[in-house]
Amino acid sequence: MRILIGVFCAAIYTDWRYYRIPNLCILLGMAAGLIQTAVSCTWGDLICALGAAAVLFLAFYPFYLLGALGAGDVKLFMMMGCYQALIGTDGLIQYMFVTMMLAAISSIIKMIVYTQSRERLLYLVRYLRKAILTGAVDAYEIDKTQRRCVVRLSIPAFISLILMCIGVY
Repeated sequence: MRILIGVFCAAIYTDWRYYRIPNLCILLGMAAGLIQTAVSCTWGDLICALGAAAVLFLAFYPFYLLGALGAGDVKLFMMMGCYQALIGTDGLIQYMFVTMMLAAISSIIKMIVYTQSRERLLYLVRYLRKAILTGAVDAYEIDKTQRRCVVRLSIPAFISLILMCIGVY
């Protein structure tokens, strides 16, 4: 898990500074998870870990296509799938749940504190209303210059990882 924590630290830095998570970070994290799985588990577990990574990709890629998630966020979740055999399916599901809850809490705090974030909430409500009433799913517009509105999922994902490592869940 030390390599994973190091990868997350690099991912958070580049996400915070440049709004991107380098593929090298993700590849290192994935390789570490798959190697640890291959060494300490069975070949079946290795295949399950690859399957978990694929399922997470398929689950979150549509949100990337809509513009609701960044590619780096999808890759981070995929990377965590490579650790499925080590943390268990329940552990991976809990990790994803806690990550999303932390991201939601972060979003709520930003909406309370920043006017720009409240405006983004109104945009989201209008977007969802249009999608539901008309069935049209347009690209979800994101203005990265409004830094107060952006929730970088690498941070809640890292906090969730730390909470899992120290045994909170």
